[in-house]
Amino acid sequence: MTVRTDPRTWPWRQIHLDFHTAGEIPDIGADFDPDRFAATFRDARVGSVNLFAKCHHGYSYHPTEVGEMHPGLSFDLLGAQIEALQGVGIRTPIYVSALWDELSAHREPGWRAVDPDHRRFVQHGDADETGWKHLDLASPYRAYVLRQLQEVADRYPHADGFWIDICFQRPSISPHARDGMAALGLDPFDAADRDRFAERLTLDFFADVQRIATGAGMPCFFNLGHVRRGRAEVLHEHFSHVEIESLPTAGWGYEHMPVSARYVEGVGMPYLGMTGKFHHLWGEMGGYKLPDALRYEAAVMLAHGARMCIGDHLHPTGVADPATYAAVGHAFAHVEAAESFVAGSRNVAEIAVLSEEAMRAPPFAGMPPQQNPVDDGCVRALLECGFLFDVVDRDRDLSPYRLLILPDAIPVDEALDAKIAAFLDGGGRLLVTGASGIDAGRVAFPAGAEVEGVNPFPAGDYARPVEALQPGFSDQPLYLYAASYRLRATSGRSLGDVHDPYLARGRGRFSGHLHAPPRPEPNGCAFGVEEGPVIRLAHPVFTAYHKAGSVALLEVIERTVARALGRPRLLETGLPRAGRATLRAQPDAGRHVLHLMHANPVRRGFLRTDHVEPIQDLVTLHDVAVDVALDAAVTAVRTAPEGEAIPFEAADGRVRFVLPRLRGHQMIEIVHAG
Repeated sequence: MTVRTDPRTWPWRQIHLDFHTAGEIPDIGADFDPDRFAATFRDARVGSVNLFAKCHHGYSYHPTEVGEMHPGLSFDLLGAQIEALQGVGIRTPIYVSALWDELSAHREPGWRAVDPDHRRFVQHGDADETGWKHLDLASPYRAYVLRQLQEVADRYPHADGFWIDICFQRPSISPHARDGMAALGLDPFDAADRDRFAERLTLDFFADVQRIATGAGMPCFFNLGHVRRGRAEVLHEHFSHVEIESLPTAGWGYEHMPVSARYVEGVGMPYLGMTGKFHHLWGEMGGYKLPDALRYEAAVMLAHGARMCIGDHLHPTGVADPATYAAVGHAFAHVEAAESFVAGSRNVAEIAVLSEEAMRAPPFAGMPPQQNPVDDGCVRALLECGFLFDVVDRDRDLSPYRLLILPDAIPVDEALDAKIAAFLDGGGRLLVTGASGIDAGRVAFPAGAEVEGVNPFPAGDYARPVEALQPGFSDQPLYLYAASYRLRATSGRSLGDVHDPYLARGRGRFSGHLHAPPRPEPNGCAFGVEEGPVIRLAHPVFTAYHKAGSVALLEVIERTVARALGRPRLLETGLPRAGRATLRAQPDAGRHVLHLMHANPVRRGFLRTDHVEPIQDLVTLHDVAVDVALDAAVTAVRTAPEGEAIPFEAADGRVRFVLPRLRGHQMIEIVHAG
């Protein structure tokens, strides 16, 4: 059966309505009123709501012959919600929790996943297992959850899709997993074999669910908390679309969405972003973001061309929280007005960042980490410096880009070496940092230098770049918080010196509070080398910036990237470091749309394992200068969607203007003849 709802036609404004409700809570849905329920979402400009069939506690919210309806529920809540929302034109995908199911874990403990130390996995738990238990797809649980999904598909044929959560199979040595691995000749006590088996279970589960969804004509998304970069083939084979779960005030942080979106857009599938209304994390009842903060997070998704979803948690009584939907309506009013300026657009980029995560092509086994210091450090630096870039994998076409960055730890095999060489032959340029391209004595793209191993100061050493790359406030050696590779310039031009500390801290030897001071004389190695279109830096500067946040290092990075481009950058703005800019082309509308954003998340708390960084104020910026390169003849510049004309100058392929006022997010429409 053909899927009847193309995700490309889905509403831009969606809600993920969590409903994880313990069995001890009574009177589920007691105050549910279908008209009030539907009006709450309609009035907040919501176009789609993910509704719960089964939650992490394992209870169903509909009559079931497979599982168990919540003991405090006396009617078909899911069916009533679907009917109410569809009655006002709101779509209703159905949520099912896959590998967290407290009811099954309690009744069938043999279905639980077991770690290599023979402990049973518990998420967000403690010593008495107060937390989510992981089920094992090698056990009979797999057949059980598939029967649940089939029952839902049969009961609600007019639903608008499946949203399957907690789809990460923990590498397990349960009896069921050991039997399954033995049948395939795998060793359950070998970590790589456990990962192979976990991925096989996961992908087979995806295929099974996909058959149910396709048979029902439903699109289907599998949520893992993070979209693995470098595994686009899995997305294309099993996912109808991609959703980027990214709650910035929880473990994801404010860089996660930009990193993920700039990779996912290039995968070529429909995609959306997901944040939450919560002050911190999922399921936080009574916790709120400021409405302007939620609006800003929605704007970040718009700036990356993404439809969006805001997470909420329904109260057990079935009444949607009015304060939440006042904030959601505030954000979605902005989104609704902006949609026509985002639909069908594509990111404009002159830099490609080859993702370290994508190069590893991580297996679909276990919980994917939300952070990657290499990728995140590079993206953070480029965002703060205002460069236009994409995050790519090794299969991406490099021809649209001016500069390729291999950040810090990118292995370069023969095939990638040849691809990059062809890119350089075609006029491209290359920036290589840290260990990238260095493998067992072979150095790809040495930039006119010899590499003599790693400098023997593991905590870090000092760099003194040439004057053109130095930060504007210091010409002295900078401590870079990471060990350098020893580069000896041969045919290449040196871009500065490295200074060793007097001694390495450790084994009872130290000087001062932290690292020892730099020796006055350089050690004879280069901070970086440049030859033709290639620059190589000795330090893993992006990982070091992610780790330390050095403002001096950020200036060095900015000047180095600008030098590596070898021409004026596509976009210059007067935004401060906390500002963000993206440029998106809308060829069918004959325009580019520039997104300018500014907010200051502030670290205010620490919950569970997360630093909590709410946005408390949106400070208005005035007279933000913009200078953008465009080939086409510009006929108008105006704010969007307001349509207020902005005076501009166009000359030599560049357009210059001043935005009078920026508060949080502003789109600027640049109209051109071709």
